[in-house]
Amino acid sequence: MSEADMDEGSLPERTLADPSQASPDAAPSFDPPVDPALSTPESSPDLEQTPLEGTELLDLNRRFAAVRRSVGALERSLLQGPRRYSRRDLLEDQQIPERLTSVYWRSLGFSPVDEDTVVFTEEDAYAIGDLAAMVEEGVLSERAFASITRGLGFHMGRLAMWITEALVDEAKYSEEMGDAEARQRMLEVIPELLETLESQVMFTFRRQLAAYAARAGSEVLHSGTDELFPLQRAVGFADLVQFTRLAQDLSGAQLAEVVGRFEAVSRDVISVGGGRVVKTVGDEIMFLTDSPADGAQIAVSLAETITADPALPPVRVGFAWGSMFSRYGDVFGPTVNLAARMESVARPGTVTTDVETAEAVEAALPGGFAAGSEEDVDLPGIGEVHVLELHRDASAPLALEL
Repeated sequence: MSEADMDEGSLPERTLADPSQASPDAAPSFDPPVDPALSTPESSPDLEQTPLEGTELLDLNRRFAAVRRSVGALERSLLQGPRRYSRRDLLEDQQIPERLTSVYWRSLGFSPVDEDTVVFTEEDAYAIGDLAAMVEEGVLSERAFASITRGLGFHMGRLAMWITEALVDEAKYSEEMGDAEARQRMLEVIPELLETLESQVMFTFRRQLAAYAARAGSEVLHSGTDELFPLQRAVGFADLVQFTRLAQDLSGAQLAEVVGRFEAVSRDVISVGGGRVVKTVGDEIMFLTDSPADGAQIAVSLAETITADPALPPVRVGFAWGSMFSRYGDVFGPTVNLAARMESVARPGTVTTDVETAEAVEAALPGGFAAGSEEDVDLPGIGEVHVLELHRDASAPLALEL
């Protein structure tokens, strides 16, 4: 049951919008709106065609009640209060413009709500109001407001999915539970972990922000910056070979194991090598570094480490050094396109780069890496490029042991 599902069709048209209307002795109701999918076990479309015996129906009702209790308890813990306000209420009571409320909610990734639907809690009102005040005071433009909120919604949404699925996987792995039982266990465990998880999120955000601020500070010292593509970076793409065919031969659990191991090994190599993961998409990972030597070390180490791993298919890597620009947690520009295209023509277990990048690597770390076979290739959307394979020479392998 998603936040969007609970926030739209299942809410009453009006609930208590003004806390002053409540009886001073009455405790606020924390009961979440009921998702239609959880209204009765018999309403599930998966069960409509399945006649159930008495004991099966009794067991289903027990599990259904347990899910409702767990989801309700979790929501009470997470939302820290009942839904009290509509968009109109936030405008009239707290002077938060309806447009900014709508932009904020949509940018977080939740379904739009009309102006009279009561969906916002006190915590929601504070969060929206704090950021909206920056727009009203001229500290942020509405454009920046929407961009920041989209980033928060995307990454926090993915983090929420990552954490919940990690707990489900842990229950399956350590306690040999089935999927449904493992998900029920996750719902029960989350409230116990919430305080620690919240503090870890804030710690990690502050640490990452400090690191990115330091890198941004170094850019201030650069002279002659290309305003169109101001950042000089190494960028690489690593992709598992024949993953589509492999996916057809594995179960869901086996496929998840392969993807999880690929991502874990890749992130270790990139972190130890001084790089940063930009994003992952299934069987592909994208990384950045601030120097051509670090980029070469990571690219070659990915090819070596993953290809030598018996649990993984070989990987091919495309790697380039050049200028780019950064927006929305990503990087763009001709250098990025070049690296992505070169990855697609790399042989399994190898790194493909262009002549200019190989020269930059040699200048940064003489004798560290060597060029292998060379050829001219026609890269889609780019044209003919002289590419070569990059191999380790005198540079020492990364020390990946803990």
